Amino acid sequence: MNSTEIVTDMAVEAAEAAGLGELSKQTTMSYGIVQRCLNVKSLELSKRIGRERGVYVTYDCPRNIYDSESALKTLSGYVSSTVAGLLGTLRKSVPVLVIGLGNGGIIADALGVRTVEGVEVTKQYLQSYSRQCVCAMTTGVLGTTGIQSADIASAVTEKVKPCAVILIDSLATSSVSRVGTSFQISTSGISPGAGVGQDKQRIDKSVLGVPTVAIGVPLMLSMRTAIYNFVKDYSEQTGGEIDEYRLRASMVDKNLSNLVVAPKEIDYLVEASAGVIASALNRTFGR
Repeated sequence: MNSTEIVTDMAVEAAEAAGLGELSKQTTMSYGIVQRCLNVKSLELSKRIGRERGVYVTYDCPRNIYDSESALKTLSGYVSSTVAGLLGTLRKSVPVLVIGLGNGGIIADALGVRTVEGVEVTKQYLQSYSRQCVCAMTTGVLGTTGIQSADIASAVTEKVKPCAVILIDSLATSSVSRVGTSFQISTSGISPGAGVGQDKQRIDKSVLGVPTVAIGVPLMLSMRTAIYNFVKDYSEQTGGEIDEYRLRASMVDKNLSNLVVAPKEIDYLVEASAGVIASALNRTFGR
């Protein structure tokens, strides 16, 4: 990653930054939830946006989404329906493998671990073929295990032989308003740590050999991105002009490139968003 680039894991933000925001189909749904669908079909479009080819579905929620049980149930249903639609028909007797990525010891990076704790695991029970067989695991992080998450995921997939894999990880965003309140579901896989400048080995269908859906919530914001957006918005409001290249280069000189921030209520946001995803997966595979 170029150290002067604005940091985000969100495909819709990358498309907007590339001047291609119109490619994202927007639909307003219940409780003020906005669904944005982006289909990156071609290699050319992938290069322009800077995202892997695949389907990206994002649910942007209002800040008060966690205050309403009915709103959370509705959101969980939207996520569940999207996951089911992206996976298609599955053999119930063949397990789905849910993999939680990230570091459980760092709150902002613990989404995968917290979600897996809430997933209903059924592989150990005798299957009646009335519901999907599910197994789940966490990979830890390279700094703790000494093993790339992609290698762990690949090895377990080879052993378990699931019909599909669900990857869950915390994401980075370029928008403060999306922290903890947006849910991105995609078929493009994921690169653990890529959003905060730690480009790790990618995990996707080409690596695992089975359909793969990645689910993430932006829980981190890079310091340089936050400052850049603030200065840019302020300049537009006051009619001033900024030299974008010099601004970005200056942030690099000030060693802001790898600083990541999270809101003070991050623990609550991680628990709440993990609960939404776990509930959505339990609904998807409990049918």
